[in-house]
Amino acid sequence: MPRALLVRATVPGLLRLAAVEWAWMGACWLAMALWPPVAPLAVLVLGARIHALGVIFHDAVHLSARHKGPGLRLLEVLTGYPVASTWESTRYHHLRHHHDAGLPTDPYRRRPHRGWRLGVTWLLFMGVLPFWMLRGPVGLLAWGVPALRGAYARVFLQAGAVKAPPDAEEVLACARSEAGQVLFHLGVLALAWHWPAAVGWGYGLPLGVAAALNAHRLLAEHTPVEARGRTMEDVLAVTSDHGLGWRGRLGLAPRNVGYHVVHHLHPQVALEHLPRLREWYVAHFPHHYPPPR
Repeated sequence: MPRALLVRATVPGLLRLAAVEWAWMGACWLAMALWPPVAPLAVLVLGARIHALGVIFHDAVHLSARHKGPGLRLLEVLTGYPVASTWESTRYHHLRHHHDAGLPTDPYRRRPHRGWRLGVTWLLFMGVLPFWMLRGPVGLLAWGVPALRGAYARVFLQAGAVKAPPDAEEVLACARSEAGQVLFHLGVLALAWHWPAAVGWGYGLPLGVAAALNAHRLLAEHTPVEARGRTMEDVLAVTSDHGLGWRGRLGLAPRNVGYHVVHHLHPQVALEHLPRLREWYVAHFPHHYPPPR
């Protein structure tokens, strides 16, 4: 593997990507204010850009940092809070997913549903982002009441797949981190109290679009195959590339998150370098690397 392909994500690089997304969102808000008939189209663009913020935050979760410095805290505010996520709480379930992908202990393990059942699953997944908004207040309660931490971990951190009891210190750190998310959404509620239409069109409806796009991505990037272990063959069997074309770039799989197989093989490689990494694997393992869905 050429080391030039294994370029890691950095906080400054992710902040630059976040600035681009916020610039697009600012342009949409300005367009909605100056020309109200464009609002429905702007909602779709805003939803796709909020989805992209979540993807950038997903890359931040894979950083090797043990603690949040000023740059990572700013990144969490810009990309995590808008999608109701904190760095600690997302790392809790997402890193376990990478470690146990396709195994019974995988928090994201999906069932082999098809047809109408797959549609129902998509609708359920759409509720993930709104549901996470409740995690903040519950986490703050769990921070102060130790007896609630187990339920908080099982329900909101997806620790149910892990048979061992949740680590008290790790869960406490997650609960403590929810304070920032709660303050962010209290600010959104305060703005909505004064300007309900503006916040509804500018954030509420786009968040619903982002939830639908996120649900599609969760279903597309993982297969229902059950892994036997943690080998490369298992990764190739339980993950899928998707949205590699223009529809992916627009919103279904923004910022190259659809290059999901190589992301699981090299989770710390920056999103912008995943296409070249996939090309290398396809060229060297053409009969093993799975085709995109």
